[in-house]
Amino acid sequence: MLEIILIGLAVALTAGYFIVTRSQRVPKLKLEDKVLPDIREGLPMIAGLTSGIVFDGNEVEIYQDGAMLDRIMAEIREAKTSVHFTTFVWNKGELEKDFVDLLNQKVREGVKVRVLVDYVGAKRAGERELDTLRKGGVELAEYHPLTFFSLRRFNNRMHRKILVVDGVVGCTFGHGIADTWLGNAEDKDHWRDTGVRMRGPAVAALQNIFAKDWISSSGSVPLEAECFPPAQATGPVTAHVVNSQAGDVHSSVALLYMLAIASARKEIIIQNPYFTPDPVIPALLAKMSRRGVDVHLMVPGEFTDSPFVRRAGQRLYRQLLEAGVRLYEFKPTLMHQKIVIVDRVWSHIGSTNFDARSLALNAEIGVGLLDENVAAKFVEAFQGDLQRSRELTLDEWMRRSWFQRVLDWSAYQLHGQI
Repeated sequence: MLEIILIGLAVALTAGYFIVTRSQRVPKLKLEDKVLPDIREGLPMIAGLTSGIVFDGNEVEIYQDGAMLDRIMAEIREAKTSVHFTTFVWNKGELEKDFVDLLNQKVREGVKVRVLVDYVGAKRAGERELDTLRKGGVELAEYHPLTFFSLRRFNNRMHRKILVVDGVVGCTFGHGIADTWLGNAEDKDHWRDTGVRMRGPAVAALQNIFAKDWISSSGSVPLEAECFPPAQATGPVTAHVVNSQAGDVHSSVALLYMLAIASARKEIIIQNPYFTPDPVIPALLAKMSRRGVDVHLMVPGEFTDSPFVRRAGQRLYRQLLEAGVRLYEFKPTLMHQKIVIVDRVWSHIGSTNFDARSLALNAEIGVGLLDENVAAKFVEAFQGDLQRSRELTLDEWMRRSWFQRVLDWSAYQLHGQI
């Protein structure tokens, strides 16, 4: 009996080891001063190092809060040939019902609809609604469902948010299918978020990433020629798409973040809901601040869906504040957008959080945008968010009790899995 127990314990420990250690690495780079060119000049190099291609000629529109969901629904209504959609969170609610009704309607109109959801992220979905999708003809696949043979990869989740319609319109965003993303971030029950809609050559990169994920999750291949129409320039924005997932040698998104930050000459603005990265990233932000770059970091305040993550991130605040980084907590609700702006000319938006789970475990996606007008719109939204935020100061932070500091330190010790 004891032998059986010991064998079972060994199997459980081995499985647990594989689950929590299957990840990509956050690169620990040696970035010498003044080696990297500014973001305009260095973009082809940065995109190439992160497995991306720079596409000129894109049209980009930015949508805030519930307006992004309205745009997503509008694009789906206009679909003629195909709708491809990926998300992480999918919960019961009014948005779910409306979304399911719309997708089934498009199938009845002859549109090919494919939906990829994460097995864990969709655990709160309505089973009746998902069955309605399947019975209505929507092709629905789950990413990394739990089976005995999938234990090693179970900890690696699909965190990407993608919509591609007819191969010509592409969107990425922080939103999920849940009622918390409706509205205008007016209270704690309605979250703050941002998304972008694109037309132009860069949409093909979003379609390519969706197709790879779909093939690996469903075993079927989207063969319709309409999914990859000839690329046509539609606007003035230069764009590149970055993605990463566990199994890569290192995280392309983490590398992109670090290269873009190190390229800054004047200003770095970051808005992110979960800030618990490996020490190399806060050290880089501190270094850039000491070099004379204005560094602004906005994170959630008391309203968050993960108090433990917030607690762990607070372990890093002293280092940042001592270096002169300006640190803000958004007060009204959970701030969920993932935005980086460098020198007000390049901006990045996507699904990636500044935590080890996004940077080393999950499948993530982001879009880099080189355009002063686009960056200006992100900056304008950031300045609006500042009006609803509280700035932290070093003096205030140093007055925190030793007990609070111990809690922060203890939480951060698990940052590799949160």
